[in-house]
Amino acid sequence: MTTRSTWARPSPTDRQRHWDLATGALLAVAVAVSTLLSRSAGVDPGSLRPGQIEELAWALAVSLPLCVRRRFPLAALTICAAAFVGLQLRYVGDFAASSICLCVAVYTAGAWSRDRRRADVVRTVVVVTLFACLGYALQSDTWLALNGLSAEHDTGPLPVPTAFGLFAIGTNVLFAVGAWVTGNAAWVQMRQRAELAERNRELKIERDENARNAVIAERLRIARELHDVVAHHVSVMGVQAGAARMMLTRDTVAAADALMSIESAGREAVDDMHRLLGVLRDGEQSARTSPAAGVEDLATLVAKPRGTLRTTYTVLGEPRELPQSLSISLYRITQEALTNTVRHGNASTADVMLSFTATSVELLVADNGRPAVDPAAAAQPAGTPRRRGGLGQVGMRERVALHDGTLHLGWSDSGYRVRATFGLP
Repeated sequence: MTTRSTWARPSPTDRQRHWDLATGALLAVAVAVSTLLSRSAGVDPGSLRPGQIEELAWALAVSLPLCVRRRFPLAALTICAAAFVGLQLRYVGDFAASSICLCVAVYTAGAWSRDRRRADVVRTVVVVTLFACLGYALQSDTWLALNGLSAEHDTGPLPVPTAFGLFAIGTNVLFAVGAWVTGNAAWVQMRQRAELAERNRELKIERDENARNAVIAERLRIARELHDVVAHHVSVMGVQAGAARMMLTRDTVAAADALMSIESAGREAVDDMHRLLGVLRDGEQSARTSPAAGVEDLATLVAKPRGTLRTTYTVLGEPRELPQSLSISLYRITQEALTNTVRHGNASTADVMLSFTATSVELLVADNGRPAVDPAAAAQPAGTPRRRGGLGQVGMRERVALHDGTLHLGWSDSGYRVRATFGLP
């Protein structure tokens, strides 16, 4: 990032360079016309005034460097100042136009010089030199005679030479300070605009990054929801289909119950899919008309038939109203834990316990299954829990992390445990 100490003003654009050419040419014409008018008006110090060709050369020398004033600001100021001093010492009959050229050069050095220290040094040297030349001119009898200044013309409280000297010094101080200050102000304004543009660029990058992160987070949320819905209902349907197949010829009533469970699970899966897609399509309105399942639906979830798996649901403590997102997360964690029990465990029972305290809510899903023995599991150190559920466990961890809770997964002496704890206000 560019800081104030390292920022340098960019080079002028082509449009600005074209304007500099026009400005330098216009000022050159102005200085040349000014010298011609002064000669025609009879301002002539006699033999001290140079010829018209030399006056034209001085006019071009003090003005044409401004054609490249923004590309080479310090060089243009140095040449203009030297030409201005020579113009004055040669008694060229011009004051106003050449002074304007010098003020423009001082301003440009302050507004466009990339080396701020060198700009201060060059401007200081130029101003000091100009005032030294002014002091010399005020002490010169030739300058006083040229301007018709003598004690014989005193009409005010101050002598004419003194009044003219104070006027000349005050005018030059005003022009020098004005050009210096406005040049620095232009440079500061440009730097501030560059800093603002840099901040806007960084904010745009941050906004785009936040938008990308939001899209990624939404995709993960959708994938997690779809996994929870599909995995749970398909697992239940698979278990019930197997039970119906085995009981079809032996116990038609049990087979019919299993088929009804499959039908019910299929309908619930379709309803959940419609609700999820409706939220994506219609936003908050669909979310309000089709609310997601929460802790109030845990009893129904646990009571659903899952083949030979027997389930129980217990609530300990005084139930509290939970934030909707936390309620949904508790429901989905329970759903995924029971799905893993059906798919990966050989458990016959599963207990779901929801405990409320004054400062927390805890969910425990425990089954009496045993880990399958396979080469990979046998190679692991004793006591190492075997990961079950794949993406399901990733989804549980994400839901717990979303609410700054804690999650413990693993085998115990009596079976597999899923314990999720969340703090409450």
